Amino acid sequence: LENRAHFLSTPYEPSLHELIDIMAKKKLEWERKMEALETRMAIRDQELANAQNKLDQRGQEVLNRDPLLLIKKKTQTFHLWSYYEKLQWHQVKQDRVHSKKKSTENQETPFELSNLNQKLEEFKAKSREWDKQETLCQNQLVSLDAQRKLLSEKCNLFQRQTQNYQIQISSKKEKQEEGSSCSQAKVEHLRVQPDISNETPDRDEVFIEKLKLTVHEIALSKNKLQKQNLELQKELKVYQRQCQNKEAEFSEMRNELQSRNDLLEVAELECQQLRKELLKTGDYKNMQEIQIKYVLELDAYHPLFFGTYLLQIRDHLYREEQSHSSEQERMRTEISDLTEELHQKEITIATIMEKATLLERQLKMELQIKENVLAKQQVLFSKNVSLCLLIKNTNSTMKNKSINFLQQTIDLSNKEHESYTVSIHMLECENERLQNDPVKLQGDTEAPVLTNLDMYEAAKHTSQPQISMQEKEERPCPTTATEKFLQEEEKRAMEFEKILNSHIEELQRHSENTLKKYTNLRQS
Repeated sequence: LENRAHFLSTPYEPSLHELIDIMAKKKLEWERKMEALETRMAIRDQELANAQNKLDQRGQEVLNRDPLLLIKKKTQTFHLWSYYEKLQWHQVKQDRVHSKKKSTENQETPFELSNLNQKLEEFKAKSREWDKQETLCQNQLVSLDAQRKLLSEKCNLFQRQTQNYQIQISSKKEKQEEGSSCSQAKVEHLRVQPDISNETPDRDEVFIEKLKLTVHEIALSKNKLQKQNLELQKELKVYQRQCQNKEAEFSEMRNELQSRNDLLEVAELECQQLRKELLKTGDYKNMQEIQIKYVLELDAYHPLFFGTYLLQIRDHLYREEQSHSSEQERMRTEISDLTEELHQKEITIATIMEKATLLERQLKMELQIKENVLAKQQVLFSKNVSLCLLIKNTNSTMKNKSINFLQQTIDLSNKEHESYTVSIHMLECENERLQNDPVKLQGDTEAPVLTNLDMYEAAKHTSQPQISMQEKEERPCPTTATEKFLQEEEKRAMEFEKILNSHIEELQRHSENTLKKYTNLRQS
């Protein structure tokens, strides 16, 4: 029971506190979200006001444009008529002067054409020369590339030869070292064997002479190898110098190639400039020819030209009027569409505000309901705690009573046993006396023996009902009162646990449903 009461008291308090904290946090979050929605609504209101201002400005601009466009069209038509009159007057003037200038122009035009033809021929000759120089430079570049490849191959060969010479020198040095080591080993071997030399002196002298000859040969071979090494080093130096010279020549060739490439680039740029000039001269010549043809056509078709020009101007004015009217209609349609959008946005804002107020009311109602439920749960929890304490107290009192009763029964049994043992001891003593004096004390002993037996039997008869009553009182207590009470309390605790679990699950479901509703409203 103590463990059950502890279980009931400990795990639900933190869960209730956690639920309270969660609800408070959710309340704060909802308040923050509502503030954010209010700020967004204010921003949207500002945007709508700005859009309305822009629409008003556009309407005013459209109203202001209509008279300005009419004034512009009138001024344009006036300018066109004045320009047409000036053209007519100028045409009459040119007709008079044209007869005088024809002779002079016919004399000047062939002279200009001859000059242009001479310049074209000069430019063509220069372009041919530059093409020849380009081909020569390209051939030189090809030859220089071939020379560069040959030089690189020669450098690789020289490097391979130097590597081979170095390998030979290293092998010869190793052989010299091996020969010197062998001669030293032979000399040591001769030093170690002095006894054999005493036995055969002639052989030793011959062997010593042979050794001297071998030493002399080794010295000669060393000198030869040193000379060969010196020669090889000289050859290496010569080859290195040659390689350096080749590299210097190669760098000079590269510099020359770069300089020639620069010259080629300059020549190409000049060729491009000349080509551009040729194109310009050709274009200028074509323009002059076109102007001459245009003047001739004007002379032939002067009245038709101005008639077509006037028709084109009228068509252009008609098209501009149509475009202006279409633009006005488009602006009107845009203004109507924007007003409809503003009206729809205002409707949506009003609906959102209504939904927000409904959500606030629902949340407040839910919070009040949950606070009431929590208060009820706290009351039930306090009642359960008090019941658990009562159960503990009853258990402790029942235990104390049972312990006292057992102590009393034990004390009574001990007293009866002592009295029984005393009476038995007295009877034994009297029996011994009677055996010693059977005749004398026969009449004296009958009375005390009977009295003792009567006392023992009376005590026995009185103690038996008390023991039976105590046993009867002890037996029904655990079976009837305590067990039933404990069973009822366990049932109540289990029922309370089930109620709390179901209530917690309902709270969780309700919170999840509210969150889902809020998310759906936010998404919509």
